[in-house]
Amino acid sequence: MTEFPPIRREVVVDLDVHDAFELFTARIGDWWPVAEHSVFREEGGWVRFENGRLVETSGARTSEWGTVTEWKPGERLALSWHPGAPAEKASAVTVTFSASDGARTRVVLEHSGWEVYDDPAAMRREYESGWPAVLNGYHHAAARNPDAEPNGDAEPNGDAEAYTWVALMHSAGPEAPKDRSVFEDPRFSDHVRFLSRMQQEGYLVAAGPLLDEMGAGMTILRLPGEGRLDEAARLATTEDLSVKEGFFEVSVRPWRVLMSREA
Repeated sequence: MTEFPPIRREVVVDLDVHDAFELFTARIGDWWPVAEHSVFREEGGWVRFENGRLVETSGARTSEWGTVTEWKPGERLALSWHPGAPAEKASAVTVTFSASDGARTRVVLEHSGWEVYDDPAAMRREYESGWPAVLNGYHHAAARNPDAEPNGDAEPNGDAEAYTWVALMHSAGPEAPKDRSVFEDPRFSDHVRFLSRMQQEGYLVAAGPLLDEMGAGMTILRLPGEGRLDEAARLATTEDLSVKEGFFEVSVRPWRVLMSREA
């Protein structure tokens, strides 16, 4: 067994398998977050499949991200993966599409082949945080309905079950100051950086202090795909330096959402 197992992420979208495949391939430029996850980044670019390759263009420059190795519309997409690197340094990405309940589709992305990188562990960690943000963009693109009229009424939302929802309950840790508010301590900035990252990844729903308990707060995260409680717990306990270093303590509470209002 490889020392570096594949990353596997999934989302469920309200499209049939053929439309879900078309959105992921022919319309990938509509939703891929190029500003954060691309070769040219903030310079602005466009991602598309072209002549059996996935490429990014920015002005006169082009970067090949990978070569398609399997193309089965409505079923499976596979390609080598080397954004910003030569083809011989390619890992592998596969995306499968299968019918879920009703007219929905379960989309599963798997990224493997980490041994090709000079630092496999570091590269895997980078993609482990990057793929959820990418799939979140895909999921939101699938959910868009330009003819829908917004309204403020909450109603049953079956799509909520396509996510892993967690409530993070924070309280002062053993390293928190005893003579002043945690919000006045410079180490609170570590917690703010964690929240900012969760917002950038598309996970953060809400965060703020509890008014009836000094130094305590609550954060709501929503991760695309089911069964990601362990990942949420890892993010909350190891990626938030304020928790890792004892400034805050956190209780990770799984939450079943039955009603919500999409923004």
